[in-house]
Amino acid sequence: MSLNLTEFSWWHVAKAHEIDKSAFNATAWSLATFWSELTQRNRYYLALVDEKKEIVGFGGVAFNGVDADIQTMVIKPEYQKKGYGKQLLDALLEKVKEHKSNRVFLEVVADNKPAISLYLSRKFEQIAKRSNYYPNGSDAVIMQLDLRSK
Repeated sequence: MSLNLTEFSWWHVAKAHEIDKSAFNATAWSLATFWSELTQRNRYYLALVDEKKEIVGFGGVAFNGVDADIQTMVIKPEYQKKGYGKQLLDALLEKVKEHKSNRVFLEVVADNKPAISLYLSRKFEQIAKRSNYYPNGSDAVIMQLDLRSK
């Protein structure tokens, strides 16, 4: 099965919201948050779509001055562990490099070992931990990728 990356657009919002709710439960974004993100000029989002153009994952980055933040990244469970998360993250990081950002930050649930492993494989480093960060009481690991020496 071949999946492709495309720029995230308004027609992806409803399905992306469903994917987000199934992946993140209590910490999922509201529909209003999705729409708000699409209106921001300093955002860049990608959708991962199947051959029928159905969205199966998405991710986005915010550009804040000389730094960037991965806002979200999620792949439907049945498409995980097949390299699509790497494909999506690498495409987002390529955009960050084009933007000439110095650093990229992200937060990830502390017990999400597959995601943390993916970020570590792309040279992110853990720089902090926030206790009880998420509404369900989960801790967040704060990670950074420093692009200044690359």
